[in-house]
Amino acid sequence: MPSLLDIRARIKAVENIKKITRAMQLVAAAKFNRAQNRARSARPYARELDEILGVLAAISEDEFDTGAGSDVLDLSFVEGETPLRVHRAGLFEQSEVKRPGVILVTADRGLAGAFNTRLIRAADRFIRDHPQMDSRLITIGKKGNAYFKRRDVSIIHHVEGLSDRLQLDELKRVTQTLVGLFASGEVDGLYLIYSQFKSAMRSDVTIEKFLSIPPVHKKDDERKSVYILEPDREAVYETLIPLYATTKIFATMADSFASEYGARMVAMQLATSNAEEMLESQIILRNRMRQAMITKELAEIVGGSAAQVS
Repeated sequence: MPSLLDIRARIKAVENIKKITRAMQLVAAAKFNRAQNRARSARPYARELDEILGVLAAISEDEFDTGAGSDVLDLSFVEGETPLRVHRAGLFEQSEVKRPGVILVTADRGLAGAFNTRLIRAADRFIRDHPQMDSRLITIGKKGNAYFKRRDVSIIHHVEGLSDRLQLDELKRVTQTLVGLFASGEVDGLYLIYSQFKSAMRSDVTIEKFLSIPPVHKKDDERKSVYILEPDREAVYETLIPLYATTKIFATMADSFASEYGARMVAMQLATSNAEEMLESQIILRNRMRQAMITKELAEIVGGSAAQVS
């Protein structure tokens, strides 16, 4: 049975924890509002680029059949740096993947409920479900890297400390590295595993193929009448593909940050509620102990007085 001093110390500790979780909830809520607006505004732009690149992929199929166009593209992601030389066929052809690069996007910090755990399990399941593939892992965020570096998984690249303000220069360098791994042949396919934001209470673990753009065929050859490629097809490819890749990474990170802050806000709200319930129960226990002590003291006083009278 704890003493009254133990109960008072416990009450003080729970009050301190409640202050911390409440402060973390407010910080996460402020960041969540900004992050969800950014995630929702990025989606229409990314969706339109997906459609445009899908049409370009369909046009590329015709070019491959006729042998038209250059097979090597110079893709520039960061201004002033040497462009990446990428084979056009690798970007558009849907070939079998033997060495996939699994891009796992987790958080740098915890205290966000099951946010990181669900993503790590999805990556682990993807690797185990494809034993015939030589999977290589690319981790964005400390939590995913901390888990897999203690396991028999090849981690070929790691990024951490990305700003939640989504600085474009940072994202361009990350995108350039990912496309460089693909262009060099170290991986022959890239898969994004991230948390797609739905609401503060819900986010879905999503696995999407990055690059290897699937063609979008329109009826009656509609694509040829809608899209006019000027000044030439190579210039359009070399402009749109870096834009597409950077926008995809931007939208992925925007979804990830929004999901992370939503999960942390909900987790800290639950922690604050639990602290309040524990605090209430400890206060009730303290009051009962004090009441029992007072009753005992009164009984001793009354008993002593009765003994003196008799």
